[in-house]
Amino acid sequence: MKNNLLQSALIFAVLMTVSGLSLYSQGLQSSLFDEVNQSKASSKNAQADVLSPRTYQQAMEAYDEAKKLYKNEEELSEIKEKIKSANNKFREATENTRVSAVMFSGALSARVDALNAESDRFVNAIWKEAEAKMKDAAIQLEKGDADKAKEKSIEATDLYRKAELESIKANYLTNARRLLEKADKNKVNKTAPKTIASSRELLKSAENELLENRYDTDNARHLAKEAEYKALLATNIARLEEAYDDKDYEVEDYLLMSYEPLATIGQSMNLNLRFDGVTDGPVTEITDRIRGYQSRISNLEASLFNYKMTNESLRSMLRVNRNILDGMKGQLSDEAILGQKRQVALQNRIDRMAEINDKFEQVQKLFNEKDAQVFRQNNDVIIRMIGINFEVGKAQINQKDYAQLTKLQEAMNLFKDANIVIEGHTDSQGGDELNLKLSRERADAILSYLNANTSIDKSRFSTKGFGESKPVANNETVVGRKLNRRIDIVIKPNFPENLSPDS
Repeated sequence: MKNNLLQSALIFAVLMTVSGLSLYSQGLQSSLFDEVNQSKASSKNAQADVLSPRTYQQAMEAYDEAKKLYKNEEELSEIKEKIKSANNKFREATENTRVSAVMFSGALSARVDALNAESDRFVNAIWKEAEAKMKDAAIQLEKGDADKAKEKSIEATDLYRKAELESIKANYLTNARRLLEKADKNKVNKTAPKTIASSRELLKSAENELLENRYDTDNARHLAKEAEYKALLATNIARLEEAYDDKDYEVEDYLLMSYEPLATIGQSMNLNLRFDGVTDGPVTEITDRIRGYQSRISNLEASLFNYKMTNESLRSMLRVNRNILDGMKGQLSDEAILGQKRQVALQNRIDRMAEINDKFEQVQKLFNEKDAQVFRQNNDVIIRMIGINFEVGKAQINQKDYAQLTKLQEAMNLFKDANIVIEGHTDSQGGDELNLKLSRERADAILSYLNANTSIDKSRFSTKGFGESKPVANNETVVGRKLNRRIDIVIKPNFPENLSPDS
C-alpha cells in the first residue's frame, strides 16, 4: 500500500512537470495575491492611475515584481515583501485621490467629456498632450506643490476642452452631415419627413451651441449625436417601409412585430408579459425586475466583501494560533503572548464586520427602491438619495423631501461612531465651475437641514461637492441626468488600526 502511494505521488509529480504546472503554484496564488488584487482594483476604480500616477506606478512596479518572483518560484518571504509594498502603495494612491479628486474636479469633468466625444480616437495628439498635463498636475500635487498642480490642471482642462470640441466637429457633425446628404440622395424625405426634419434641426442647434458656448460642449455633443442618430433612423425607416410595402402589411402586423422584442426580453427574465395595445405595462414590469436584480447584485457584492474580509481575518487568526502553539514551552513566550493579543484583535475585527453588516441590512430596510439605493463599497455604506431631487440650478430642499431626510437621520443614528460625508453631484449641463459650486451648495443644504432638525454630532459630518465629475448614468438622456443630480451619503464606520489583519 505504501509503495502504491509513493508511486502515485511520483507519477503525479511527473505529470505536473510534463504539463508545465508547478507544485509550488497550487493553492498559493489566491491566498498570496487576493488582498493586493482587491487593493489594485479599488485603486484603479478611484482613478489613482490618473490622480496619483507616481504612487500608482510605484505600486504597479512592486506588484509586477511580485508576480515575476512568484512565476520564477523565488523565496516566499521575498514575494510577500513585494506584495506588502504593492498593497501599501495601492492604498496610499487610493487615499491620495480623495484630495486630488476635489482639486482636479474641473479637469476630471473635462476629461470625461473628452472621452465621451472619443477624443482619444479622433484627435489623439491633443488628447495625449492633455493626458501629459494631467499627469504632471497630479505628480506636482503628490510632491506637495498645490499651486503648481492647480496651474497644470487648468492647462489640462483647456486641452481636454479643445480635444472635445475638435472631436465633436471631426466626428459627430461631419458624420451627421454625411448621413443627411446620403438621405437626400435616396429621397428619404418622402417616407420619413419628420425624422429628417428633426435631424436637420438638431444639427443646426449643435452648430449654434459650439459657436455660442465654447466652454460647455456637453449639450452640443448631445445634439450632434442625436442629429446623427435621427438621420440614420430616417434612412432605416425608409428602407423598412419599402420592405414592408412589398409584403402588404397592415397596422395589426406592425403592432405585433413591435411587441416581439419586449416579449423576448420578458421571457429571458421569466416574465409572462401581456400587451393591451400599448407597451407601458410590460415596460414597467421589465424595469421593476431590473431594479430588483440591481438591488440583489449590490447585496451580493456586500456579502462577498464581508465574507472575504472575515475569511482573511480567520486565516490570520489561524496563523496566530500556530505561532502561539509553536511558542508554548511550559509557559508562554513574549511572542506567544503578543500572538494572543493579535488573536483578540482579529476576533474583534470579525465581530465588528458582523456588526456593520447587520446595520447595513437595517439601513436597506429603511428605504424603498424609489427613495434610495443602499450599497457597500468595502467597509463604507453608501446611501444614494435618488428620491431627493433639486430643481435645476438650485440648492433649496423641497418640502416633499423632508420624509426622506427623516429616514436618513434614522440610518445615520445606527452608526453613532462613524464619520459621515455628504457628497453633492450634478449632471453635465452647465459650466464646470458652476456645477462644482452648485454641488457643494446642495451638500451643504442637506447638512444645514440635519443641523437644524436633528441632534447630530457635527464633528462627525463633512461635505464635498464633485460637480459633474462622477456620473453614475448617461448624461445624454433625461433619466440619466436626473440620476446624476444626486446626493450620496457615505458612512465610514470606525475601524481602528489595531483591528487590521496585519497588526
